[in-house]
Amino acid sequence: MTDQFNDKRALVIGCETPAGAAIARAIGAEGAALGLATMRADEGVLTARRIARERQAAGGTAAVYAFDVTLGQNVKVSTRQVTKELGGLDLLVSAPDRFHASLLGATTDSDLAAVMVSNCYAHLFAVRAAADEFRRGEGGRVLLVTHEAGERSLPGAAAYAAAHAAAISLGTSLAEELQPRGIGLDVVIVGRAEWTNDEVGGTLVAALDDASAGALGRLAVELLASPVSETGRVVRLAEWIAEHA
Repeated sequence: MTDQFNDKRALVIGCETPAGAAIARAIGAEGAALGLATMRADEGVLTARRIARERQAAGGTAAVYAFDVTLGQNVKVSTRQVTKELGGLDLLVSAPDRFHASLLGATTDSDLAAVMVSNCYAHLFAVRAAADEFRRGEGGRVLLVTHEAGERSLPGAAAYAAAHAAAISLGTSLAEELQPRGIGLDVVIVGRAEWTNDEVGGTLVAALDDASAGALGRLAVELLASPVSETGRVVRLAEWIAEHA
């Protein structure tokens, strides 16, 4: 490790997800002070605390926060709190993920709203809140983590696939909007979907093996260390691993 983030303050939202945890560990190992935020106040806090203890044992700075990523105002207020306690904000990683599978006729309005908020709107809430904090400093870098489901059809999980597809478009659009404000934003697509039929019962593979987690961490560090002029990139983890094998 090079300690290239030794003077950086990072907020990782969704640090309890496999992708979020891998990235948090990687940028923490590079010296970033970490604000570890869970998607909600649930058992995910245990994962966040474990990562925080690891960083503290290694001499790093890390604190745990329980966000509610479904509420924009909560994300805004909580991000302000993290920024104050870290002494500023330089990096944002938004890695929420909430899987939902149901056939069309069984998908309720509340199901649709929940899956869209957790997998797409949560990114918007996070970027909007962080952009306000970046404005107080010298800009910043953002990394949105989405799922491969957003680039393929998933019969029986259409809402989930649609939410991640929307998140990819959201990321590329925000990248263009925010670059003039000194904010660089990239999107990383992780995971793979194994859907064997058109009934609910396929398997979504969201976990990362050790090799993939390590690769994701290295990719995240590379992207977050890039200049703001390099923005709007959509990087598929599987392709990046193949290119760097």
